[in-house]
Amino acid sequence: MSEYPEIAARFQRETAGHQMTVVHDDGPYRQLRFVNPKNGLYWYEIVTTPGQLVFSGDGDSFVFRLAPDMFEMFRQSAESGSINATYWAEKCKTGNARTYSRERFEQHVWKQVDERKQYYRGDLRADVQHRIFDSEIFNVDYEADALMAVLDYSYYLTKSPDDRGNWDTFRFRRVHDWELKDFDWWFLFACFAISDAIVKYDAGRSAVAA
Repeated sequence: MSEYPEIAARFQRETAGHQMTVVHDDGPYRQLRFVNPKNGLYWYEIVTTPGQLVFSGDGDSFVFRLAPDMFEMFRQSAESGSINATYWAEKCKTGNARTYSRERFEQHVWKQVDERKQYYRGDLRADVQHRIFDSEIFNVDYEADALMAVLDYSYYLTKSPDDRGNWDTFRFRRVHDWELKDFDWWFLFACFAISDAIVKYDAGRSAVAA
C-alpha cells in the first residue's frame, strides 16, 4: 500500500494509456520513454548513465546520483509496494523535491492558536481566520505572503497570564523555525514513475529472455 495514496492514484490515472519505448538499452546506459500516443499528456523519460538517473517530462526534471547502476539503487531501496520518497529525495541533486506546503503552514498556525487561545478574550481563532486566511492583503498559498501574514499578526485582548506568567499580546512564536516544506506532488509523481518504469523494464527483459 502506498504511503501517498492520492499521488499514487493520480499517477495510475494519468498514465493508464502510456506505452513504453526502449530508445536505448546497454547495461547502465538506458533511455526509456513513456507516453500516451493519443494525447502526449504526462509523458516522461528516464535516462540512466553510471551513477546517475535523469527523470524529465511534462514538468520539472530531477537528477538522482549515487550507485553505478541507478536502477539497482531504486530497486533495493524501494519500500514494500511503494516508493521511498525520503531516501530518494536525499539522492536528488537537481530539482525541487520539497516545496512550500500550505497544509504545513496551517498546522503550525492552529497549533499555536489552540495552545494559547485560553489566555485571550474574544475569539482568537476567528480573528486569525479573518486576518490571515481570509485576508485580502496576504495570499497564504504562497510562502512569502504566509510568513508576512503571521509576522504582521498581533492580538491584544489578553484575559489572563499564560503558562509562562506573561500577559503578552498574542504573536506567533519562532516563525522562522517552522518547517513549511513538504514533498512536491510532481516529485512524488516522478518517484512513482521511476518505480513503475523499472517494473515494466524488468518485465520486458524477462519476456525477451524467456
